[in-house]
Amino acid sequence: MSAKITRTVVGLLIAISGLFCATQPALGQDAHTHTAPLSGVPQGVPYFCANPSVTSATGGAWSDPETWSPQRVPGVDDKVRIEAGHDVVYDVASDVRLDCIEVNGRLRFSTDASTHMRIVNLTVMDDGVLEVGTEAQPVARDAMAEIIIADQATDDGLDPAQIGTGIQGLGTVRMHGAVKPTTFLRLAAEPLAGQTTLLLEDEPAGWAAGDEVVIPDTRQLRERDRRAGFVSRDERLRVRSVAGNRVTLEAALQFDHVGARTPEGTLEFLPHVGNLTRNVLIRSENPEGTRGHTIFMARADVDIRYVAVQGMGRTKMGPLDNTMFDGDGHMIHAGENQIGRYAIHFHHYFGPTTTPEDGYQFQLIGNAVDEAPKWGVTIHNSHYGLVRDNVVYNTGGAGIATEDGNEAFNVFEHNFAMRIAGSGDFAPRSGYGGPTPDPGGEGAGLWFRGPHNYIRNNVAANADAVGFGLAAGGLGSIRIPAFKGADPTLQSETVELDTTASGVLEFTNNEAYGAIQAGAVWGWNGEVTNFRVWHPSRHGVTATPTDKLVVDRLTVRGDTSVLVSDLDAPVGLWFSNYAAKSVVVTDADIQGLRVGVASPFYPNQARLEPGRGDGSVVIENGYFRNHIGVVVATGYASDSELARAAKRSVVRNATFESLDLPGRSSYAPAAVSMNYRMAPGDTEPRDPIEIVGFNGRSGDDFKVYYSLDAPPDVSPCHETQPDITGWVCR
Repeated sequence: MSAKITRTVVGLLIAISGLFCATQPALGQDAHTHTAPLSGVPQGVPYFCANPSVTSATGGAWSDPETWSPQRVPGVDDKVRIEAGHDVVYDVASDVRLDCIEVNGRLRFSTDASTHMRIVNLTVMDDGVLEVGTEAQPVARDAMAEIIIADQATDDGLDPAQIGTGIQGLGTVRMHGAVKPTTFLRLAAEPLAGQTTLLLEDEPAGWAAGDEVVIPDTRQLRERDRRAGFVSRDERLRVRSVAGNRVTLEAALQFDHVGARTPEGTLEFLPHVGNLTRNVLIRSENPEGTRGHTIFMARADVDIRYVAVQGMGRTKMGPLDNTMFDGDGHMIHAGENQIGRYAIHFHHYFGPTTTPEDGYQFQLIGNAVDEAPKWGVTIHNSHYGLVRDNVVYNTGGAGIATEDGNEAFNVFEHNFAMRIAGSGDFAPRSGYGGPTPDPGGEGAGLWFRGPHNYIRNNVAANADAVGFGLAAGGLGSIRIPAFKGADPTLQSETVELDTTASGVLEFTNNEAYGAIQAGAVWGWNGEVTNFRVWHPSRHGVTATPTDKLVVDRLTVRGDTSVLVSDLDAPVGLWFSNYAAKSVVVTDADIQGLRVGVASPFYPNQARLEPGRGDGSVVIENGYFRNHIGVVVATGYASDSELARAAKRSVVRNATFESLDLPGRSSYAPAAVSMNYRMAPGDTEPRDPIEIVGFNGRSGDDFKVYYSLDAPPDVSPCHETQPDITGWVCR
């Protein structure tokens, strides 16, 4: 990348960072009404309880008047402050609406009896502790702890950044419901319309009567199916009973949720079912009014497990509209769609100075996010966290997202994201530019702005665009923490990372399927390992890597029953020929699609980026049973402008079986094609595809040329060969 381009990208990132922190310090505000400025919150967090009507006089039970000054239990619209050194136990189930609680001491919810709190703002200060169950003492299985965020508009005077109406965490936060060892599980049989039972591949530990479960839409859509009026066929049902691995539902299924089959019809892969029920619940009082949100910042110490977050988050899909200030800090515009107010949000979260013994700066384990207008779990400029075993359902833009791209060393493991609405914009994009920025709005199960995280064993289903989005646009060089507990605002505690040269730390054993356009959209270096995709309408994997990409053990299955014409043309692996220097595909198993592996060539782009299209494509081993096995549009050999863009393409020891799909097709089945969807009348010579060990036969080696590029100086050549379309020269 040139220095000019790098400076442009860095400048853009600075502008973006300013957008994320769109509010500036309101200079006219009383400094005593806000905390000190924070990274990402330059105006500080408002003291919502600056003038408390009730304060703790000592530690003790919330229900005991002796705990409070004055001597009464907090009541309607009270502002409550728990003083440092006081340990207060919340032991009531009350619908009384509290204005705010500021925790400077310790607030603990009873874990052996049900509790209920209705509040506008719950703020845990730097030295404060909030406990709604802990790992050592979770909320008992027969109890329920509920925090309801009251429906109250934010105060433009005190809180122009709209950080209020929710939970604000600056200190220690522990929430732990009863352990639900199984948060989602694969089915053992296809759930079909009319059935009232689900057969799972194992016993769903922790599931019980009354739990709510969700099953994704598993269809392979046609491109024309995704129009206005499209209705997802996912289902949400209540459990009547559980016996072993059999779950009986209160109502019958309305739709078929079919699995993936081989072209012969053998069932191979089945969908999952997720459980949304937890016995710690945080929810908005009125999702149609002012919704609540949670935000954890700075040096907070957060561990949240087996908690349901329902109807939370205020930032909506579509153009952002942030509060704006003039040069003197006076608000000149109240935002109508403020960025950064999500259901679960780690915002410029640097973690405790001393890393917890488990090694993670924060943990989100076994939680359920149930309906959010944009992004269910958001990790923003936050690092070294663990996001594991969570179920995210019915969100906008993405189920789980990293926001800036500098998020580093987080582990995203064994999460299930499904029914993710979005713009359906399939093309990789950042979403930050233009007059109406909507970052991460495509509709992805998991969406990553940058590459430096570990992504393994996750499942994404039934998203408007992609299962996994890792192609949000160039970042250039960024700075990431140099060690755990680092303050990324200090350059001395960060190191520079060139995202063009570096790669995704890990992408292993993930799966995407059902009513998606692509399994993954990939724009970084790295290795895609053991990735399973079934029923994509466009691509199993769309790759435009910056330099080097290895795709190892990619499995893709298509539904041949929907491929009725060339308009239905899903591809197992599509990678951009001009933008990748080295692509290696090993041990792929791609069946039931229009094309197994495709790499188009865009000469205009190669001219714009000389030197970025050179390198090699190697497809090694693997099994391909599709209408067209491999089509690679190689570089124009005779074009002097593109001399540096020549690409060596090799297919080695791969096995092909042609699949004559039902319905109309303009192209005959072929193992390897140099002609598939080429531009009519394009007679310019192209570099050939080298075939080594065709169909696994040692010594069966030849080159395949574009049919309109008859090489007169090479012989013997044949215009046709069974399973090959193009000139074959041995």
